[in-house]
Amino acid sequence: MDNFLGTLIFLLPGLMLYFWIQAFGVNPVVKHSTAEFTALAVLMWLPVSLTAIYIYNLMASNSVIKMTKNTIDTVDELKQSSTSFNFMFMFIFLSLIISFVYAVVWAKWLYSLYLWIINMIRKWRGFAKLSKTTSVWDEIFLHSDAQVVEIGNIAKPEQIVIGEIRKASRTFEPERNLYLKQTKFFTKLVENHGLKADNYFIDTKTGNYVKIFDKADIRQAQLDDFKE
Repeated sequence: MDNFLGTLIFLLPGLMLYFWIQAFGVNPVVKHSTAEFTALAVLMWLPVSLTAIYIYNLMASNSVIKMTKNTIDTVDELKQSSTSFNFMFMFIFLSLIISFVYAVVWAKWLYSLYLWIINMIRKWRGFAKLSKTTSVWDEIFLHSDAQVVEIGNIAKPEQIVIGEIRKASRTFEPERNLYLKQTKFFTKLVENHGLKADNYFIDTKTGNYVKIFDKADIRQAQLDDFKE
């Protein structure tokens, strides 16, 4: 039971913040090991828990909205309070809201500032800048704009599929998969207008490639067919 309470109080707030940040699209370069994940959760616990305890203490000291009995000023008092169901509910509820707010602030504003500082140093050292996303796959296929692509393999150029991307694998899914829609329509459109792709995504391990057609060319081809 002590281990459970310790996990609930000293790890859960950090896990919440980590979950929200990843859900908002800020992902690590590689999947963290258990030890790294635990260390990150402990580090993220600090801002979330301190803010939650601060708000809890304000509620305890406010005579108008007084919902709690005692303030918490030490780790020992935090451990003692963790045996109370009322405190646990209040602490987890506050941590959920606070971690969400912190994650929004980080994903929307602070991450861009952090990346700007990192890229300034990398440029000063002569390295290429880091992109906003942590992988080539995310950079190309996980945006909300529509993309018409051709999928094939370098060794089998005659076997291709053309369509618009509807779904794409997330960052840490074991396989890179794309779900295409309107394959017949876009295959005919590309062939009839002789559209060429300027951008390629190539898997150097398997030889699979994805050609990305220019949006303006696709739109113009559709308009030409509509006029006819």
